[in-house]
Amino acid sequence: MRGTLAGFHCLTVFELQFPVMLRKILIGLVAAGAIAACALSPSDYNGAGAPREAAIEPLRAERPLVALALGGGGARGFAHIGVIKALEAAGYVPDIVTGSSSGAVVAALYASGRPARELEAIALALERDELVDYTLFGNGWVKGEALQDFVNRMVDGRPIERLARPFAVIATEAKSGRMVVFNQGNTGVAVRASASVPRVFVPPVINGEEYLDGGLSSPVPVKVARAMGADVVIAVDVSWFAQSRVRNPEEMARYERNERYLRYGDELELADLVIVPRTVRTRMLDFDQKVVNIAAGEAAGREAVPQLREALTRAAASRAFDRGK
Repeated sequence: MRGTLAGFHCLTVFELQFPVMLRKILIGLVAAGAIAACALSPSDYNGAGAPREAAIEPLRAERPLVALALGGGGARGFAHIGVIKALEAAGYVPDIVTGSSSGAVVAALYASGRPARELEAIALALERDELVDYTLFGNGWVKGEALQDFVNRMVDGRPIERLARPFAVIATEAKSGRMVVFNQGNTGVAVRASASVPRVFVPPVINGEEYLDGGLSSPVPVKVARAMGADVVIAVDVSWFAQSRVRNPEEMARYERNERYLRYGDELELADLVIVPRTVRTRMLDFDQKVVNIAAGEAAGREAVPQLREALTRAAASRAFDRGK
């Protein structure tokens, strides 16, 4: 007891003699350390509502099924909306939608049942601050929660399996580099995982695993679209590689052994048609050129309509041949 009282007495004297301002500074530093510790440990999304992989059940229909595979490219992803606008204007509405990285954002909203005119209106009204929430802590400078919440609002809080069209989001497991196909669970969290560009977004943790940009493992998810039952797959490539292929083919020789470039080739070779909008150069999170890039997507989409028509004709003939065997 004496030792305890002595300790209490010493602490009391120390507190009385310690300058008030210095004590406030120390308290502030401790509080800041606690906040930083929390910020460095992102929320772990788990349980029944978390995004998850389920066995892919191919969609079946009497007619040929069309899938739209939207790839990543940062703010160039606004061009995806223009492509959808052109396809709908020509009378084509895809049955299946897949998305990776920034393409996953547009793909999720489209899979929710929103037509092209709504997607365009949302995009034109969208400000960067609605999607980009900065942070001073963590393995990145954008938290990603604003993007997650935006997507969930736009899909009316529905999980992936309850959207209007069959939909799959591609993400990459940070530890192993494995491609993950999220086709059930929280739509916003899945899209956030797919769009988590390394060192830009703080990677979300889902069931104990960190996830990164889907473009690292499947830049334009054509293979997944095919596995989901598509007879005809439309790939939309808004990547930097795509722009270089169009504008300066000779330069692409330098990337023949680039692992990420090879992944693009593996996916795009399996598409029935590849649409490459002539987007303008933008920074990853630069919304200033969204009107121009939507227009570029619409122009590219219109040019691709005859190819789509031919691909559907071939698919229908192939089905008729198979039935006649």
